[in-house]
Amino acid sequence: MSYRFWFYFCKTAPPTMILGWIGVFMLADEPGDGVMAHLATIWLGVFVVLAVTCLWMGIRIQRRRLRLRCPFCARPGLADLERAEGLTMDCPACGDIRGQGALGWTIRREGDPASYGPPPSVPERKMQFRSPWFWLLFGLSVVSAVCGAVIHEFGFMTVFAPLWSFLVASHLVQTVQTGCLNDNTGPAFRDRQPVRFWRGTVIWCLGYCLAVYIPIGYALQERDEAKAKPAPTSSAKH
Repeated sequence: MSYRFWFYFCKTAPPTMILGWIGVFMLADEPGDGVMAHLATIWLGVFVVLAVTCLWMGIRIQRRRLRLRCPFCARPGLADLERAEGLTMDCPACGDIRGQGALGWTIRREGDPASYGPPPSVPERKMQFRSPWFWLLFGLSVVSAVCGAVIHEFGFMTVFAPLWSFLVASHLVQTVQTGCLNDNTGPAFRDRQPVRFWRGTVIWCLGYCLAVYIPIGYALQERDEAKAKPAPTSSAKH
């Protein structure tokens, strides 16, 4: 199997799975005979295929049995999955093969003069309780949850949205203050990898905005649907 193919597969599969899940969620309420319902089914099928493939790769890598073909000399080498660089491999002739560059999409081998030097130290993840920006962002999510409960009712979103915003707000504040985005895709530094840094920061900001919007948006939707339902009528019996 080609290292180049599986390298770019690991880069594109996670966002594709996220988009597929969002697409299924958004199109689930469409009529069963509509085009959107068929698109939701296709998205769900793509999601399942990618999930099964990622599970297979994870098991093979965990057992140290995934061997891929080097993109430079075509020799087989043992593959590994690292948190920062993604899929890497150890070629017996070319050495360490991994993704580098501003976006991490350029495949380079060990000793390449165009590769970056060792990255600076990654700051330790800490809750930003002393930052007023953290409490401001968290307070907005609490206000949104309270408004949603007043408009409709107290439910799951009333608890989930502030809890999610509590974690995301701390992560965003630390990211902006330290200049290092440290998430599950690996660390990205603002001065060394600006595109990847700001791309990830924008994604986290969208996740926060979604968590703030959901309680009010869901409550308004449920209220409008309740108003649209006709009132039950009882036929008088004589």
